[in-house]
Amino acid sequence: MAFEPPPPPNNKGPQTSWRGREAQTPPDHTPARAIAEAWIMETKENQDKWKEADTKLKDQFNRTKRLVLSGRKAKM
Repeated sequence: MAFEPPPPPNNKGPQTSWRGREAQTPPDHTPARAIAEAWIMETKENQDKWKEADTKLKDQFNRTKRLVLSGRKAKM
């Protein structure tokens, strides 16, 4: 079976996949909206865990960035 590239986007009518079937999600359901809805459904404890993990990752990134900009090597 040969590879068929998807056709150019068609902004007329309902959103369809490249094989012509109806898309599973409505056009106004963006990835950002899906993430926001999933976040709302998370428990308070899980939200706190995600926030803590995000803070740790930001701190690690900023610490490594400062070391790189200063010319020193990070401790491994």
